[in-house]
Amino acid sequence: MAAGKSSRLTDYPRPSVAVDIAVLSVVDAHLNVVIQRDDAGTAMLPGRFIRERRSVADTVREVLELKLGLSPDRVHPHLLRVFDDPDRDPRGWTISIAHAVALPAAQLTSVVGELVPVTPTGALESAEPLLYDHDQIIAAATDSLRERYEDRPDPDNLLPTPYTLTELRELHEAILGRRLMRDSFNRRVQPLLAPQVDGAGEPVTRVAGGRPARLYARNAPPTATFGWKLPSKDADS
Repeated sequence: MAAGKSSRLTDYPRPSVAVDIAVLSVVDAHLNVVIQRDDAGTAMLPGRFIRERRSVADTVREVLELKLGLSPDRVHPHLLRVFDDPDRDPRGWTISIAHAVALPAAQLTSVVGELVPVTPTGALESAEPLLYDHDQIIAAATDSLRERYEDRPDPDNLLPTPYTLTELRELHEAILGRRLMRDSFNRRVQPLLAPQVDGAGEPVTRVAGGRPARLYARNAPPTATFGWKLPSKDADS
C-alpha cells in the first residue's frame, strides 16, 4: 500500500444512501404518481434510508410495506437510476437509489399517500414543488414508462383483461401524453393480442360506444414489439 494511504473505510467520507420509489398509475385517463408529505406539508416521494446491514432490496420492501402499505410480495419496483448530485439534499451528502413501478389504480385504493396527475414531461400538473430532486425522479420514471409503452401493448398490465382495442389505445394515450391514430394503432397491436372466443368459438364482445367491440388479451412473447414508434393522430392525419 502506498505511503499515506489509509486502509480503514472510516477514514473516508461516506454519503447517506436512501431508496425512493415513484409509484405510477393511470386514473381517469391521466397518468398519476403517488406522493406523500413531510412534516411541513411539502410533497415528496416515499423513501427510506438504508439501515445498517440492510440491502437495497430489503429497503425497497420496507418502503413498500412500511411507507406505502403495499405488499412487497406482490409489488416489484425496478431500478430506475442513481441520483447522486452532492447538493441534492440540503441536510447533507445523500445518494438516492431510485426505483419505479406502475400499478393498476385498483391496487392503490388503500395506498398511503395521494395520487396526483403528472404532465407529459413528468411534472406535477399542479406545478407544486417537490422535496429535493424528487421532480427529477418522477420525470425519469415517466420517461421509462413511456419508453415501454411505445414498444409493446400494456407491458405493465395496467388494464384488466380482456379489454377492447379502444380501452388499450386510451391507456397508451394517457401514458404517452398524446393522441394516437386509431387505425394505425389497431394494425400495430392486433398481431400481438389474442382475440377472445367463447366455448363455441365465437368472438367475445362488449358493448362500447353503442356497438359491440371485440375483446382481447396479450398473446405475444415478452420480446415482441410494435416495431417502431406509435404514430400520433396529428402526424397521421
